[in-house]
Formats: sequence, structure tokens, C-alpha cells
Amino acid sequence: MRTRLPFVISATALIASTYGLTRFGYGLFVPAFSASFDLTPAATGTISSGSFLTYCVAAATAYRMAGAPRSTVLLAGGIASAGSIGVALSGSAMVLAVGMLIAGAGAGFASPALVVLVQERIPSAAAARAQAVVNSGTGFGVVMAGPLALVLTDQWRTAWWIIAAINIAATTAVLITGRQSTAARTRAVGHAACRLTDLGPLRLIAVAALLAGISSAAVWTFGRSLVTAEGQMGNVQATVFWICLGAAGIAGAFSGDLVTRWGLRTGWITTAALMGLATLLIGAWPSNVLAVFIGGAVFGGSYVALSGVLIAWATEAIPGHGAAGTAALFITLALGQAVGALLIGALLELTNPLWAFAIAAVIAGASFPPVIHSTRPRRRNPQPVH
Repeated sequence: MRTRLPFVISATALIASTYGLTRFGYGLFVPAFSASFDLTPAATGTISSGSFLTYCVAAATAYRMAGAPRSTVLLAGGIASAGSIGVALSGSAMVLAVGMLIAGAGAGFASPALVVLVQERIPSAAAARAQAVVNSGTGFGVVMAGPLALVLTDQWRTAWWIIAAINIAATTAVLITGRQSTAARTRAVGHAACRLTDLGPLRLIAVAALLAGISSAAVWTFGRSLVTAEGQMGNVQATVFWICLGAAGIAGAFSGDLVTRWGLRTGWITTAALMGLATLLIGAWPSNVLAVFIGGAVFGGSYVALSGVLIAWATEAIPGHGAAGTAALFITLALGQAVGALLIGALLELTNPLWAFAIAAVIAGASFPPVIHSTRPRRRNPQPVH
């Protein structure tokens, strides 16, 4: 794997820029956006929901392009950059919303393409671990977003210009290091030959992913604004909370070893439970620095590990179609986040944050039964999973 290290690093950087910075960076900048455009919680949730929906459309399109992962990578970086530039130039809430909708699609193109490239470029014995490392790029991006927002609190437009530049740089790096041989391109075409009926073994885990997505939207979309508005935390403390969230997410790079030891079902229940508890902790004590920091760290680590379980489940349940399965489950997760952003946004206008975040935590627990009753993935030519 060492000889493929430049590719793994660049692929991780692309996930960091499209996910951690562009897609989830919206939640970090919500206070600044709200001050500039007088956004209500419902409006904030609607924009976030739209971004998640465009992610779903992009991921579905990327699955159809599985035979051309380099072209899909180019779309991922180009669209994420274009959306970020749109945010930087926005002069109204409507333009901001359009920019975020475009930016959200970038991440949707990134994941399926990188799953294919990792499978083609990394030896099978190390591929699962490489997938986990690349997937942990979300945490790196969130960590990067924290200082960026802290330094450029009043110049958020400059911050989004920088995000656009990082997207361009990461995309270029993947295109340079992720070149495929002719044989690899031929094998990659096989990833596209997956019918909807082939995804049948993922039905119940998809339900769990949907519920987890609904739950996670509370922190991703409203976490930082909650600790600043309700918790009365200063900008530095609120940014440290976000950095804690991202730094713990980097631990998702080690999720492969944990799931190999615990199993997929135990891994899901453990990570979903921790995510729900962290959501409740943040909602219950938004003014308590220790509770918020611990909650952010637990949420970030459990969310990235949970998404790693989804990749592992797809790889084991439908061997040979890992990219298609991953795309399907990530689309379902994002659909849940779209619903969750609308739901939590509405609840925050109708009730207090504790109840809104408590409901989100309960929804995370509701993902347990589908996983418990799902068909255990059957291994063929066992490989380490993450």
C-alpha cells in the first residue's frame, strides 16, 4: 500500500474538501449566513435539506458512471468548486441557497468514484483499510474548516473562495495519482453492471441508514448555531467544538479494525448509540463547555465510523458491486439528512432545542431493529473490512 500512498492521500484530501469543507462546512458557517441574510431555523434547514438532495442526485449519477471514475472525480471537484464560488459571491439568501445546492452535489460524485479507484488501485488485502482511511477524510475536512471559520469570521466569503481552491487542488491531485491501467479500466466497467434487484440484501440496512441520516442532521446543520445562540458560547469555543467533532472523525480511519473484531451489527449498534447519546448531550447542555466538547468528539468519531460500517456492509453483502452498494447506502443516508434538516428546523421553531435534539437521538436508536433483523452478509473470499 505504501507505493499507493500518494493516491490514498490525494483521495482522502478530496473527501476532506468535498465533504468536510464544502458539504458539512455549511453548518459551521450558519451563524454568519444567518447574520448576513437574516435566516430563520426553518430556512437554514431548507437550504441544508436541498444540499443533501442534490448530493443524492449526484451520487445516483456517479453510480451510473462507475466505469469512468476519473471523469466522475473531475465532476466532483468541478461542481464542488463551482458551488463554493457561488456561495462566496452570494448577495442574497436565494443565491446562497443555489450555491449550496450545487456545492452539495460535489460530494455525491466523489464517494462512488473513489470507491472504484481504491478497489482498482489497491491490492485486495489492503483495499478495505484504504477505504476506511479515505472515508475518514470527512474528519480532516471538518478540522480544517474550524480554523478557517475562526480566522475569517467576518470574511466568510474569503473562506469559501479558499474552499473552492482546495477542491480544485485535491481534484487535480487525484487525477494525477489515480491513473488507471487499461486492464483496470476494463474491470471498472463491471462495477456499473449492477441491477436494482442486486441491491436487495441491503434493504434493511438502508432503512437504518435513513434513520441515522435523519438523526445526524441535528448536529451537522444546527449544532454550531445551537451552542452559540442557546449556549451563548463565543466564536472561539464554538469553533473548538467543531474541531473536536472533526478530529474525532479522523479516528474513523481505524474503524476497519474495530468492525473486523466486533462484527457489522455490533459495530452499527455501537456507533449509532454513541451518535444518539452525543446528540442528546449537546442538545441538553449547549452552554456547558465540557459537555459540548465531549459530545462533539463522540458525535464526529461515531458518525465517520458509522459511515465506514455502511461501506463494509455493502462490500460484504453484494461482492463485486461495492461501489453500487456504497452509493445506494450513502444516498439513503443523505436522504435521511435532507428529511432531518427539515424536521429539526421545524421542531426548533415549535419547541425548545432539548426536545428537538432528544427526538433526533431517539431516531438514532430506532435504527437498531432493522440492523438486528437484517440478513447477515455472507463473505465470499473473505477480506478485511472496515
